[in-house]
Amino acid sequence: MSAAVTGRALIVEPREQAHLAHHVESQLPAEYGPRLLHLSEGVVPGADLFITSRSVTALAGPAEPNVLPHRHKVSQTYLFFSTDGSLEVEVELEGERTPVRAPASVFIPAGVEHALRILRGTGTVLSIVRSGAYA
Repeated sequence: MSAAVTGRALIVEPREQAHLAHHVESQLPAEYGPRLLHLSEGVVPGADLFITSRSVTALAGPAEPNVLPHRHKVSQTYLFFSTDGSLEVEVELEGERTPVRAPASVFIPAGVEHALRILRGTGTVLSIVRSGAYA
């Protein structure tokens, strides 16, 4: 990982984050790219956000859910991007599933049980957890 300091900001390149609590990686199809860690207190000391992304390319249908139901002590936001508008995800909040099509965002208050499943398409899911560590 390379980093450059510019004034008071630290610029870092993302790195692969293979393992993350509440996430199952073993049966993901080839259309899934790696999860990238963009920012955390482990990457930049003092960082107060945990930011990851994952892209999928031409996913024809749902894979097994890989983000299992869980809660955080802090809020989380998902941002969904798709250059062709094809990315569809299913967001589960407190047991209620809702389909979402990119571009979109979902805010999850602290303590709300949630899960995520990519259904189809091409795009990127960006996750922002309001803590420097995944908690």
